[in-house]
Formats: sequence, structure tokens, C-alpha cells
Amino acid sequence: MKQQVARKKITANEENVESPFYTFTEAQQFLKVSHQTIYRLMQKGLPSHKVGNKRVFIKADLIKWVQEH
Repeated sequence: MKQQVARKKITANEENVESPFYTFTEAQQFLKVSHQTIYRLMQKGLPSHKVGNKRVFIKADLIKWVQEH
């Protein structure tokens, strides 16, 4: 019983932890730009990383890039 409660607390805490990454869609929403604009910005140096078959953006990198451009 105590183990179940502890697992639920851990799971609840993990759900509240904010990821340091943005998905492609989240990056679009953060930058308030279209799908195509993200691709254009990536060609101009917007930092992104390929993880498997998905592209992710590190939040701190996006913030820094926006401040510099």
C-alpha cells in the first residue's frame, strides 16, 4: 500500500516537471510562427537536434537564439 502511494507521488511529480525540450509543434507555438517558417529559420541557424526521427529544440537555445537575432 505504501509503495503504491509513493509511486503515485513520484508519477505526479514527474508530470509537473517541465521538459527542457520543445517538440517541433511546441517550438512553433513558442516562436509564434508557421511550420514553413521554422524550416526557414533552421536553415538560417535556428538550433535544433534530431532524436530518432523527431526534431527537438532545447528551450534555452531557442531563447538565446531569439535574443541574438
